[in-house]
Amino acid sequence: MSKAARRATFLSSLGAGLEYYDFIIYAMMAGYLGALFFPSTTPTVALIKSFCVFAVGYIARPFGGILFGMIGDTFGRKKTFLSVMLLMATATFCIGLLPTYKEIGIVAPCLLVFLRILQGLSFGAELPGAITVVCEYAEKQKQSTYSGFVISSVSLGSSLASFILFLLTKQAGSEAINAWAWRIPFLFGGILAFANFFIRKHLHETPEFSNLQSKRERVSVREPFLCLIRDYRKELFLGMGVTGFMASMVIFALYMPTYITAYFSYPTADVYFAMMWGLLWSVVVLPCSGLVVDRLGRAKVFVSTCLIFALLAIPLFSLLKIGGLAVLIIFMMLYQTVLSFIMTSYFALLAETFPTPVRYTGIALCYNVAYSLMGCAPMVITGMIEWTHLPSLGVWFLIGFALLSARNVTLLTKRRSQIGGGFTQ
Repeated sequence: MSKAARRATFLSSLGAGLEYYDFIIYAMMAGYLGALFFPSTTPTVALIKSFCVFAVGYIARPFGGILFGMIGDTFGRKKTFLSVMLLMATATFCIGLLPTYKEIGIVAPCLLVFLRILQGLSFGAELPGAITVVCEYAEKQKQSTYSGFVISSVSLGSSLASFILFLLTKQAGSEAINAWAWRIPFLFGGILAFANFFIRKHLHETPEFSNLQSKRERVSVREPFLCLIRDYRKELFLGMGVTGFMASMVIFALYMPTYITAYFSYPTADVYFAMMWGLLWSVVVLPCSGLVVDRLGRAKVFVSTCLIFALLAIPLFSLLKIGGLAVLIIFMMLYQTVLSFIMTSYFALLAETFPTPVRYTGIALCYNVAYSLMGCAPMVITGMIEWTHLPSLGVWFLIGFALLSARNVTLLTKRRSQIGGGFTQ
């Protein structure tokens, strides 16, 4: 990897990790926020309302992905990266300053929804942009490896969130968290994001985009989106289908503190602690899985991982019935291993599906539309389990999307070979 590529990978990774911390800290604290902003005599109702706001952030993601994707494909990756980080920093810090429902009534959840929308707009552009930058610096046969470093920073951001919440639950306790300590993770995340905004100013434009800019005439900011709709409709549709399994795995991972505590009777602090170790494990596994993917082929690894998970998901979740912190940590590590192979094969696969003039917008659309739909999953799963009293519905939810995504990768690979593109096999 050249010095410029290493620099771009580091700066992209740093930003992606901090953005992910800022965005997912809400999901990990949904139980507390539900009581503070959506008071109800029934805890399940408050939790579902809290997850509704969680879903709002995901619904906003495609709009942010399209908006900033078009800006990135028209004016450059660097300017977009700076705007995205500043928006996330401001929104996250402001959530930490919000008065609760008890203090200002209905205005509190309204402000929370607004700030969550701003987070969603920013987050919809961050990781697609980071992957675009890294893949445009990397050699084609090493794109999955380089992507693995970016995604491992996302795991670091997630593990940081888990660690902060583990400390809060252990040291402060529920009473202090509900009173004031719930603000700490948001204020901390906002400060880190502001710091990264200034660090990211040192990022240079990608060689591919600079070369494109020197050759093409001035284009409208709408052109990348219009070009995708006109010439890449099938790729977009199939790309969204491919994203389904990864999105379901990630969203379910964020739902873990609620799901495992409620249906397997693990202490909340233990769940956060195990999640932290699972995510730290993925920091090591992701670059290694990227090497495997580059060697064996993106489509093959993606499909194989989906099918293996579909076969072993029930035994994997059955581990939780044994009980104990060690078992919980092993479960989280295995879960993150599956997700690591999916993510490193997915992003490089999607990056080569779209050409440079529309790559940022194309990745952002496929990635965020699927995630916005999947953002409703915790709310839906909570409601269905409450109605049927069958916690295993969550596992079957994941299995269904594993099979669906495997099928879509097969169809997308076939289409690319037909039109002269083609993935690394």
